[in-house]
Amino acid sequence: MGYAGRDMNKGATRELAVWVIKRLRKAGFEALLAGGCVRDMLLGMRPSDYDVATSATPQQVGKLFGRVMMIGAKFGVAMVLRGGRTIEVATFRSDLSYTDGRRPTQVVFSSARQDALRRDFTINGMFLDPLDDRIIDYVDGQADLRGRLVRAIGAPGRRFGEDYLRMLRAARFAARLDFSVDPATARAIRRHAGKIASISGERIYEELEKMLGEPNGEQAMALVGRLGLAVPIFGKELAAQPRWAEAMERLERLAADRDVTLSLAAVLMGEDAEQVSRLTRWWGASNQVRKMLLWLTERPDAWSTAAELPLSALKRLMSNPAWTKLRKLWRVEELRRTGRETASRKLTARTSRIAPEQVSPPPLITGGDLKAMGLGEGPRLGRLLRQLYELQLAEEIRTPAQAKSKARQLLACQNR
Repeated sequence: MGYAGRDMNKGATRELAVWVIKRLRKAGFEALLAGGCVRDMLLGMRPSDYDVATSATPQQVGKLFGRVMMIGAKFGVAMVLRGGRTIEVATFRSDLSYTDGRRPTQVVFSSARQDALRRDFTINGMFLDPLDDRIIDYVDGQADLRGRLVRAIGAPGRRFGEDYLRMLRAARFAARLDFSVDPATARAIRRHAGKIASISGERIYEELEKMLGEPNGEQAMALVGRLGLAVPIFGKELAAQPRWAEAMERLERLAADRDVTLSLAAVLMGEDAEQVSRLTRWWGASNQVRKMLLWLTERPDAWSTAAELPLSALKRLMSNPAWTKLRKLWRVEELRRTGRETASRKLTARTSRIAPEQVSPPPLITGGDLKAMGLGEGPRLGRLLRQLYELQLAEEIRTPAQAKSKARQLLACQNR
């Protein structure tokens, strides 16, 4: 059952899902569209992906389709590959027990009804037979779609005890769909909220990325706060008022960018570097994201004086890859605090006068040039190069000849 890596790059289309279902049906198995794609179609939204649920076991799926990955076979999942796309084909199952707040320790293959009852929310628990356009709804998901409710299937506490990440997913679905969280479901989330810290930080970060990748990410994050999830995810100090409200004000102005790093910076702005570093390491964020968030959040008040910075210091800020994000963050912070953009406009006026090629120009003088003047290897060489580059950024030296002349002056002073 070989496969090419490129086949995993694209999600399933409805056409591929129907092809899989027809082939399973022809072989005598039950097969239906399942989960989020059914919800989205009933809401008149275009699904981003399609999943198939079936009575066939992963091994039977593997025999029926030529190219299949068995990555999740012990949980009843096979991945069928065709035409550069991948579709998840899952066997109807019941989950017998959970011990880690993440995944079942044992599953038993069962019926479509039992499969629906083990899912997270009613709006995600419906099936669709695409061949006769028939909805199969064992959990009253259609009623909750009409009522615009995110409701746990069965006992909410049990559902969240099975997988604590479902608590974050409830906030994400409610915000994305502009739904409310069912009161009993919300109470269960508040009761179990602290337990989310026991699961992998990487899974939490993945969910935050999905939330903040939506245009209404601020609604999801505000709901995270109201449901008591902000404390275990971000810490007591940041989640306390008025800091959380201030973070939500910033996020409200930036969430439409769908820039996850910028949105997280809006939430974390003003946090000390140790806490930002601790959180990003727990989340498993990349080194690039970690460094960017540290850089963005370390200067919460600098927006007010940035226009008066020395030219060399300003250019160093402008040369950072996250400069555009920092400008947006400063602008919304000034608006939040003052209701005006006075400092932001001053900074824009000043930076617009700096030629792009002068922001981070190549050095006018090199270590080889200094060695030719008689300076040996060592810390002194590095210090002088940095000093000369600062003068270059400040535009006090503009040509290689001026740089060499200044270097001679500085060396003469140091040798006295």
